[in-house]
Amino acid sequence: MKSNKILVVGLAAATTSLVAVTTVTASAEPIRPYAATGSDTTQDVMNGLTNDGAPLGSIGNYDAFEGDGTVHLIRTKTLGKWFLRPSGSGNGVKALSATWDPANHGWAGTQLVNEEVDLARSSSGPATTGTDLTYIPFGRDAVSVAFNPVGTLTSVSLTTAQIKEIYSGVDDVADSVVQIVGSTVTVNGETIHPKIPQTGSGTRTFFLGAIGVTTLASYIADPGGVPQGGLPENDGFQIATDGDMIPFSAAQWIAQNNLAPGTTNTTAGLALASVNGQAPTTSTAPNMAPGALFGTAFGGNYTVVPGTGAGVFNRDTYTVIPALFRSPSATTKQSSLVGAFTGTAGTQVGGAPAKAIIRQYGFGTLSYIGTAANYRGAAFRH
Repeated sequence: MKSNKILVVGLAAATTSLVAVTTVTASAEPIRPYAATGSDTTQDVMNGLTNDGAPLGSIGNYDAFEGDGTVHLIRTKTLGKWFLRPSGSGNGVKALSATWDPANHGWAGTQLVNEEVDLARSSSGPATTGTDLTYIPFGRDAVSVAFNPVGTLTSVSLTTAQIKEIYSGVDDVADSVVQIVGSTVTVNGETIHPKIPQTGSGTRTFFLGAIGVTTLASYIADPGGVPQGGLPENDGFQIATDGDMIPFSAAQWIAQNNLAPGTTNTTAGLALASVNGQAPTTSTAPNMAPGALFGTAFGGNYTVVPGTGAGVFNRDTYTVIPALFRSPSATTKQSSLVGAFTGTAGTQVGGAPAKAIIRQYGFGTLSYIGTAANYRGAAFRH
């Protein structure tokens, strides 16, 4: 949620005063019946869905980062506490876990006791299996690498193996495209500087799985999470030097290039690589759209659940809720939230108005959002 978003009539607003803390400030944003935090990848499309008059206007959608790329405190419920803004998919799920299992989970030193987080945005699937949380498919994305052109390297198509070379630091001497000598990496003879998003990033988690890398090359700086200096994801401003390279959501690339409402285009002068011969986008702004890397759509929707593992660069993004919300003991409010993300009516994610917004932000819509067999279970997460 952007801090300048207009409040829905009838809902209480958070105080506009700032709470002083040691190194982070508090960010006052509109308070609504439901609160969503987490992924940077899907924050903009969720803003589009939760703006005043939009299908999901009862949800307060809290961005992963402030406009200055730092992390601040937020308060999501009138009686709730101020707590560190969850930055990224993993942190969103941790804050959700802390809210609904406070006896066993905390979030960034704060005990959440007033339903502070109702759902988490996630751009990757669950890290573990379990029955505490439910991951509901939301929209289709793909991940490639964005780079700052250098010399003759203005466009490129890389294979899974070549991207693995770059990010693992293990050179394949038989490959003439990517060459690694010490800490110097070249692609088609031009020196590049690979970077990685912060540790709470779902895009980071997905990308490393797609290329089969568990240990980063020693020449890739990895300070960890955002408070420690980790790089925000899907932010082209982080690769300002010729030859810089970083994983990037293709849906975010599309939304930013098309100037979808509320987005900031950070991609000017940059390029997005094709992967395994598949282009991540088609056409050009303002009509850029998903490319072959997303998979094949039928009747406007993606109908086949993406695979997993090395070599798979298309993915479903998810809405994560407590499994309790789907149980017989769920409150009407909790059941209504589930329906908003699994139904096909006009005010639900599967309805025509919501689908139009999802596509506007570069994501593909799914035919199976209401198919429980495609939901994924997970344990609460520390």
